Amino acid sequence: MLLIGSAAAHVHHPRLWPTRGDIDVVCEWDDFRVFIDNHGIEATPLRKNHFVGEGLGGMVEFEIAWPGTSGAELLERVSARFMRPFYGGHPDVLMLVPTMDWLFTLKASHRYRKNDPHFLKTLRDYHRMKYELGCEIADPEWLAMREAETYIKRRPRLNTSKGEFFTDATLTYVYDHDTLHIAVAQGNLPAYESYKADDAEVFCSRKKWDACSEETKLNGVLEETYVLALERSQIPHGDKISPRDSFLIALSKVCTSITSGWFREYAYENYYRVLDLYSDEYVAKFKRGLQEGVVLEVKEHGQTDSLGTT
Repeated sequence: MLLIGSAAAHVHHPRLWPTRGDIDVVCEWDDFRVFIDNHGIEATPLRKNHFVGEGLGGMVEFEIAWPGTSGAELLERVSARFMRPFYGGHPDVLMLVPTMDWLFTLKASHRYRKNDPHFLKTLRDYHRMKYELGCEIADPEWLAMREAETYIKRRPRLNTSKGEFFTDATLTYVYDHDTLHIAVAQGNLPAYESYKADDAEVFCSRKKWDACSEETKLNGVLEETYVLALERSQIPHGDKISPRDSFLIALSKVCTSITSGWFREYAYENYYRVLDLYSDEYVAKFKRGLQEGVVLEVKEHGQTDSLGTT
């Protein structure tokens, strides 16, 4: 049985992960049955390959490594590597703990999961593993397999047209998206103007992006988040939620499900740097832009910004 998650990280680095938290295990079906029988655990199925129950002093979540799944591949690929034993205070419980590089690879495989209630914990652990401990992806091939299982729905594309992208029937967009970008711009023009392709309405040029300064890239993520916070939260619900909370929710979406590709990757890797740039002033800028005629009402619904991200 393979121990993963925070409990496994605790075995390697108890100072950085002072509490083990819930126990997450990857195992084959027969081992799962023997384990819950021996420890009197009543396991409830969450999905075909996930069960959860209470035991060993806390909650235990089991991922069943069915043949052909990334879980089965994980057991096979790490079995030949050095792993530390885990007893968890129970001398009859022996689990194996993968290396920190493998734990980092597992963490990376679900960092873009949509509407994940554990987004901040995943982000914190990912950054700690990568930037404090220097962890690297243990097996890119396995990571691709795991991501294919994790991300089921089609991701947004950076070359989406304005007519295609806004399909959210539950929201009515009152103000033109691009003029909102102008209102919250950190410079004279929105940051995306620096990396917008010349030959398409909303396609972003990777070549231009790579040539941008770090300031422009950070402002690009910041402005995208401000506009999303305005459209999805502050404009329709500003009396019920603070500007900062709107921003934090929007930033989590920019880092996961609203954008894709290299822009999303940059946002995720630089989450804390973008957060350091935050100011409540973005709401006042919107209101000022509305008064001064910078922010315009939409003429027809169905729009997106020049990133093709919503």
